[in-house]
Amino acid sequence: MARDICSICDRPKRVCLCPHVSKRVNLCEVGILQHPSEACLIKGTAKIAQLSLSNCSIWVGESLDKLPGLVDWLTDSKQVFLLYPEIEGQTEAFTALSAEAVQAAYCVEDIKVLVLDGTWRKTHKMMMLNKALRELNRIMIQPSSTSRYRIRRQKSPQSLSTVEAIYEVLSDIEGHRLAQAGSNPYDVLIESFEAMQAQQEAFRVRS
Repeated sequence: MARDICSICDRPKRVCLCPHVSKRVNLCEVGILQHPSEACLIKGTAKIAQLSLSNCSIWVGESLDKLPGLVDWLTDSKQVFLLYPEIEGQTEAFTALSAEAVQAAYCVEDIKVLVLDGTWRKTHKMMMLNKALRELNRIMIQPSSTSRYRIRRQKSPQSLSTVEAIYEVLSDIEGHRLAQAGSNPYDVLIESFEAMQAQQEAFRVRS
């Protein structure tokens, strides 16, 4: 029997995320290139970001050649940064800046950040397939904590889920605005992430 799927969060209705998601306006635009194997994973976190942020788009695929919408997104007038660590042996030139340096150098509304969603092995393959990705300038973050991702094995304690990485980069890039507000509206990303994990853990216990 086919599972009853929520048309908004794409999860089975018994673990629907919608009641746990709140929309926030992000000034720095976010794009997510999602490996096809992640698109149907119930443990994935990219959908949380897309549902929670007003300016967040997802493209599913490995090669930019088959994603004209993403190519257009990458080549408009805004400054695009890729959130991805340096690759050993990469020959293409690029500039790597901390999130704080990006915040100081650019107006936040003029910045886009692209995040790759997938395992390290799969995102590395995506990088190798796409020279245009390797040539993008990089934005680097210093996570405020280790990953909270307890329902899925991480490559290392320093590895973050997609939604955690987006939380960190937005919190850094929009730091001045958030400091003036006195609170971080992007905390809802982590709250939704924790709610998703709690749902999965509760379902495991029941089953």
